[in-house]
Amino acid sequence: MTRSPALRAGWAGPAFLAVAACGLGLLVDRRVFFACWLAAWWACASAVLGSQANLWLHDLSGGSWGVPLRPVWRSVVAAMPMLLALMLPLLAAAWTFYPWSQSGWQPDSRHPGFQAAWLSPAFVTVRLIAYAALWQLFALLPTRRKGVSAAGLLIYAVTLSLAAVDLVQSLTPQWHSSGFGLLAIGMSMKLGFALGVAAALCPASRHARAGASPMNLPPQLGRDWGNLLLMYVLMWAYLGFVQFLIIWAENLPPEIAWYVPRLQTGWVWLAVALVVGGFFLPLLLLLFRAFKQHRRALRILALALCALGWLESVWITLPSVRGLGWHAVWMAPLILAAMAFLLWRGAGLVQAAPPACRNPDGTPACKEGRL
Repeated sequence: MTRSPALRAGWAGPAFLAVAACGLGLLVDRRVFFACWLAAWWACASAVLGSQANLWLHDLSGGSWGVPLRPVWRSVVAAMPMLLALMLPLLAAAWTFYPWSQSGWQPDSRHPGFQAAWLSPAFVTVRLIAYAALWQLFALLPTRRKGVSAAGLLIYAVTLSLAAVDLVQSLTPQWHSSGFGLLAIGMSMKLGFALGVAAALCPASRHARAGASPMNLPPQLGRDWGNLLLMYVLMWAYLGFVQFLIIWAENLPPEIAWYVPRLQTGWVWLAVALVVGGFFLPLLLLLFRAFKQHRRALRILALALCALGWLESVWITLPSVRGLGWHAVWMAPLILAAMAFLLWRGAGLVQAAPPACRNPDGTPACKEGRL
């Protein structure tokens, strides 16, 4: 995935304004700022970790479908150090709006002692540092090695599930769901794959310029990408529906505590948008072979799934934070824009290889691994 100087210059001004607006938001309402920071960071973390997981998955499965996507995923994973640096404000957020960080909080569960110990701010901080260390360690390991990829996928599944519980689910500590970690994995894998497809089909990308047709993808490649997108959409929808169905059938106060602020307030319209735009519309479109082979149509759908991935991150975080004002309406997209810009710049710095790994024309000379 290439980045032209003109493109960098065009985005620099608005991005720096977004970063400045984030500083203003911190002064205006610290609670809203940290809540929107959590929503934006979780979306970005899902994209970066999902890209890494899809890269490992292709290492294990192989196939020509992943060859054009691997450079995109490597570019996204290169932003891992910046992503982990942007995680630091969450350590301050842990003492801002999480119920378990407030003085006098009493666990409301069958095992209050375990919950109080597990959600103690110090232990949560230690676990977040451990997750970050493991993510960075495995991002630095060489790819194209099946042992590394298999171990990486296992570590990814465990740590992302635990991070989802610590950072998102614990916003409503009396609520628990054994499927929430799986739902976070499905969201991350779907977002990482959609981001890879959208970037690979960008008109400025190497694959798009070398394509046989400006409008249509090679038949097999289009079908593969479309079918895999459909698979991720169905997996994500299935996990979300099963979790909702079980909780709806039980109809217990502790179980529905997470859904009440999302389905009985104005947030319900965002839920409708996620269901229609994130499931029914992709399901309808990706059933048609002509759509999957149409370059622009598939790219627009992939971009829409990326946007819906951020909206889902907003939906699973902000309704659980009490006392949010209207400032969240403008602060959430600005923080996402600023964070995306910082990740983009951070990835560019990491990809600036030393001279020994660069060809005279500026292209990387260090190979990723054995094909």
